[in-house]
Amino acid sequence: MPQRNIDSAIMLRLERQGACNLDELIQAFPGYAWNQMFAAIDRLSRSGAVTLQPLPPRDYLVSIKPHGAKSGLRRRMTA
Repeated sequence: MPQRNIDSAIMLRLERQGACNLDELIQAFPGYAWNQMFAAIDRLSRSGAVTLQPLPPRDYLVSIKPHGAKSGLRRRMTA
């Protein structure tokens, strides 16, 4: 499936159901391979659409980036 479809599906799921952990999000889309989901979440994170927060021991919380929030990359570049 095209990248836009998976990216849009992830964003829609997060908009409707809120933040969730990475494993939960991957399991919510059984039609996609793990590597496809990981690549999509990586793309969305790098573009600033979602944020990833570490959850012990080996997981991440995936959430939509709040409107008006600055990206960490911009903060690091201007610091």
